[in-house]
Amino acid sequence: MGGSEFSLVDDHMQGPRRGGEGVGRWFEDNVRRVVGDGRDTLFWHDTWVGDTSLKLKFPRLFDLSVNKESTVEEMTRLGWEVGGMGWEWRRRLLVWEEESVEECSVLLHNVVLQVIVHDTWRWLLDPILGYSVRGAYNFITTTGTTVDRNLVDEVWHRLIPLKVSLFVWRLLHDRLPTKDNLARRGSIPATDTACSSSCGNLETSKHLFLDCATLSSLWSLVLHWLGISSVLGGELRHHFLQFTHMASLPRFIHSHLRVIWFASVWVIWKERNNRVFNNVVSAPSILLEKVKLISFLVEVKTSGFQLQLL
Repeated sequence: MGGSEFSLVDDHMQGPRRGGEGVGRWFEDNVRRVVGDGRDTLFWHDTWVGDTSLKLKFPRLFDLSVNKESTVEEMTRLGWEVGGMGWEWRRRLLVWEEESVEECSVLLHNVVLQVIVHDTWRWLLDPILGYSVRGAYNFITTTGTTVDRNLVDEVWHRLIPLKVSLFVWRLLHDRLPTKDNLARRGSIPATDTACSSSCGNLETSKHLFLDCATLSSLWSLVLHWLGISSVLGGELRHHFLQFTHMASLPRFIHSHLRVIWFASVWVIWKERNNRVFNNVVSAPSILLEKVKLISFLVEVKTSGFQLQLL
């Protein structure tokens, strides 16, 4: 068990998929399957796309399916588009059942398997450190413990490199090694907390990414590049959700905006580190070009290429 991934049992075992039924499904509700090559993930049974399993989202289709125990890899190989060989039924479908197949196919349209990456499990209660007995005990013994699952699903985007999703998760929970956090832990003197852009303000996550006149100016360039006029939220989570879910834009654009937001905060953090450790300063226009390049590379990755962010 390491990093943000963990393995509760051997991937070929069915333990995690059937566990937790005697205690209010607390275990199943806090585990997500992260699909790589799709060989060890059950298409119908595992929660791997969205926030519930496909057998619960489409119960009639599951009941009629011949391939109830197929893996994601097997289904995509047979074809899960409308009319694909993966859809084998016990009888001829009714009109409304065919519409459910179309809805499911749309849900799977942007899924791209990664043939060199194994499937893994993710523990929603702590996606960074992973599963622990103490964490599970605290959850089931503490009244009112909740998890922002919408934020979890937004941040842990399958097409984003794991290191970037981890970075964004830490950013939104104020766990980055910004100078104020380092000083609070005693890692640097309290007198050495000025923003890395030399603007003279305290370097906090909010200031660095949203308020700094130098580094956060990237956002206005990004919005101009996108042709969008908007006043974004003043807190990081609000900024993230507002940027990636702009109400005036079609829903299919939201995933692209998420990639651009990820790329923007990644570029700001890399620029901050270059200033601190390498004494290298890039102009805002150069930072914008990096955001464009990274966003393009991620979009190319959706076509099946294995690429890494810069």
